[in-house]
Amino acid sequence: MKKKIVRVILQCLVLVAVAGLFGFVNSRRLNAIVSDAQVEISGDSSVHFISEDEVLQMLTDKGIPHKNVEKGDINLLDAEAVLKQHPAILSADVYFTVDDHFRIDIHQREPVLRIIDVLGESYYIDGEGNFMPLIERYTARVPVATGYITDRFHHLNTNIASIMKNDSLAGIAITDDLYQVVMAINKDTFLNAQIDQIYVRADRDIELIPRLGPQSILIGDATGLDDKLERLHLFFTKGLPQAGWNAYGTVNLKFNNQIICTKNTP
Repeated sequence: MKKKIVRVILQCLVLVAVAGLFGFVNSRRLNAIVSDAQVEISGDSSVHFISEDEVLQMLTDKGIPHKNVEKGDINLLDAEAVLKQHPAILSADVYFTVDDHFRIDIHQREPVLRIIDVLGESYYIDGEGNFMPLIERYTARVPVATGYITDRFHHLNTNIASIMKNDSLAGIAITDDLYQVVMAINKDTFLNAQIDQIYVRADRDIELIPRLGPQSILIGDATGLDDKLERLHLFFTKGLPQAGWNAYGTVNLKFNNQIICTKNTP
């Protein structure tokens, strides 16, 4: 019985010693000095919505230290929350490296479409289907959609996925169709290089404006996009080289299995 009591006492002492050691090590780690901050911005290398200096300045403006301070003085959760407020930042991971550097990994949003609506308001839709305001320091080179775009969803706490899941919203929205169109075009390297403008007509039909060839390509709405764009690809690669790049003024792809062309008049 006495041996058992002694064994329990020894085990408790070992646990206390280990806990004390961990506490001592953790205290030393928290007291370690962070000499600098390392910022890594990932995403499309051609997109420059935010710089390393701006990332650090955001933390400074909110009173979050990041250089020549003890690790314990930096609240990682607060730092992440501040950075995620920037409209161009998709995600932010903030942590300490094993050698006591303050590491900030930023992933930028990547716009796929710029909208200019009937009121003249302009904003982006990114690859995740989120609405994104323009950023003064940089303009993304993406297709521009204009015309009869009356959606106001960019002022609400919503995104394209939410609109598409709601039949009532999808019935009145046009930005969801525009997003689907541009994402489908992006899958085709050839077509992606040809289309840089999109126009919404008063009847809500969507037109593509190519850089070369016909003046406009009518696709209607976003239904049957794969088939429509497959026909368009064939038209560009097989039809136009034979007929001539300036042979047609308009192309209509609205109807199944058809490519209706209107010739340019001399």
